[in-house]
Amino acid sequence: MHILSARGEKCHLAYNVAGQLSETMSAEGYPCFQLEMGTRKALSAAKKLARYCRENEIDVIHAQYPMENVIAILSKLFYKNVKVVYTNHLTIYQSTKWKILNRVFTPFDHRVIAVCRQGADIMIANGVKKSRIQVVYNGVEPAGQRVYDRSFARSFNVPDETFVMSIMARYAPEKGLPFLLASLAKVRRKTDKPFVCFIAGDGEEFDDFAVMCTNSKMSDCVIQLGFRRDSDKMLRSSDLYLNTSSKNEAMSFAILEAMNAGVPLVVTDVGGNRDLAQTHTVCGKVLDYGDSDGFAGAILELMENRELLMQYSDNAIKKVSEEFDLNKLAIDVFETYK
Repeated sequence: MHILSARGEKCHLAYNVAGQLSETMSAEGYPCFQLEMGTRKALSAAKKLARYCRENEIDVIHAQYPMENVIAILSKLFYKNVKVVYTNHLTIYQSTKWKILNRVFTPFDHRVIAVCRQGADIMIANGVKKSRIQVVYNGVEPAGQRVYDRSFARSFNVPDETFVMSIMARYAPEKGLPFLLASLAKVRRKTDKPFVCFIAGDGEEFDDFAVMCTNSKMSDCVIQLGFRRDSDKMLRSSDLYLNTSSKNEAMSFAILEAMNAGVPLVVTDVGGNRDLAQTHTVCGKVLDYGDSDGFAGAILELMENRELLMQYSDNAIKKVSEEFDLNKLAIDVFETYK
């Protein structure tokens, strides 16, 4: 929205539940429109959306999830002068009901954006019209250089000689945090080098995971931060970034942020993780989910091989600038509107 507005385009935000995004956009002066969404209210929402588009001369509705896409397409029944572009951020095989809905509705999408190659393949399997699909990766504003600052780690009494890892994840089954814990426990058994892993995030399994850490005697190595707004400081203190998702990972913004901070990666082979860590320019290791021996081994290799760690750090910064520059990708998205 910032980039396209600076180019003279008029951007509006339609949202369902108020939160940080709607509050920020409203405070910055963007027109914001709250729209109650849901299966039972889809037609009503479509009528309201069509009226808003007509009154504000909207040319394109950019829907971000499946239900929003259905509502956007239904709105064309009441206001035909609008294109619908849909970005699918998910890499899940949908139910039969959604496969049918995709076959019915996605032919009316002007474009369907996949944020990674695996996402495109899964969308086709889910019944999305293949000819509408275009891959446009997510992106971030390139930092251009690594800024290494241990202040965040020191605030938790972590000595400077400690190897610091970090992960941003919800405490939900698909994020694989028990797998993370099992891998870290194997690292601890194989090295005397001190390390910690920061986990930024909250969720329904937060307390259960804390009990797991205590029972496995890993509480001194795992620091649960809860929800944070200063993840950039955590990343600047980190030597390595981890992702242990088992599924539902498309193109992780958290991994992109880590790369932009020059932090090498050890990640599971789901969604766009391989595209981020290894395709074209290598800035990390990719392992199968569940392979705790392999995951622990990859961590250990980068703990012990400083030269490789620094090479991956440089590559991460380079890769963001060359392949995941938000300024370029915003224009790529805008081109799908035409």
